[in-house]
Amino acid sequence: MKKTLILGGSYFVGRVFTILAGRTGEFDMTVVNRGKYKFGRPELCREFFLDRHDKKALSELPAESYDAVIDFCAYEPGDISSVLECCPIKTKQYIYISTASVYSVSAPLPVTEASPLETRFGEDENSLYVKKKLLLEDELRLSSEKAGCTYTVFRPAFIYGPFNYAPREPLYFQHIIKNAPIPHPSDSTARFSSIYVKDIARILLKTVGNEKAVNEVFNLAGPEEVTYERFMEIIEKANGAPVLKELKPSLEIMRSGFPLPFPLDHDELYDGSKAADAFDEGYTPFESGLIDAYNVYMSAMRG
Repeated sequence: MKKTLILGGSYFVGRVFTILAGRTGEFDMTVVNRGKYKFGRPELCREFFLDRHDKKALSELPAESYDAVIDFCAYEPGDISSVLECCPIKTKQYIYISTASVYSVSAPLPVTEASPLETRFGEDENSLYVKKKLLLEDELRLSSEKAGCTYTVFRPAFIYGPFNYAPREPLYFQHIIKNAPIPHPSDSTARFSSIYVKDIARILLKTVGNEKAVNEVFNLAGPEEVTYERFMEIIEKANGAPVLKELKPSLEIMRSGFPLPFPLDHDELYDGSKAADAFDEGYTPFESGLIDAYNVYMSAMRG
């Protein structure tokens, strides 16, 4: 059994991983989160509900040894060091889910793990998010060395799939259910990479205790170049019929308050082959992954 401490395992990627890991019968899981979305399934995992920023609560977790800590929700500097310093645990490996957005916007495409990282940051929300993720990656390297464990960093591209809470494909599905027109940019030229949430989970299943993951960084991105046109084409295929669309310039759409979820005029393409090769795990074709996400969402909403 692979004994794992999972931080933030009740949302999106963490939830999918915990469910799939439970099905294998190979993982002994302890999940720590704030308790907003509880599993309530003791046969699947133990659960502790706390705020990770509460160092006293962290210190009161059971003193145990783990094969790996898998961290899905470190966003603020200090989030990783506090776990390794305040929790009365020992771990062989610390796996952190970062983001592919940490690379320089001027990096040649497709972006690989050797591409330059971002060094210039604005004051907007996205810039601060990227800056914090980079600080946390550095923090992980230093803290893991101090704690005597190895580290693994994953940098996923745009994630989609069941349980997605971000305003990406679920927002489109909601418009379809309401029979409301979907704003569609008439001037988007961007190509971007994506990653199906179940692919991340399957790779993580093979990461725990894997020598190929020791002190390594991996992009997570399927090989396909997706566009807004391709995205909408697949949604209509999943729907089995055309959907209502409003073709408008992107600036007009953004002014209306609709959060266009993908890049519009600059490509964001990432090379995820290093992870695919290391863990012998292929990527789900974007079409089948998005259709699956559509079917799961519609089944849940329509009963």
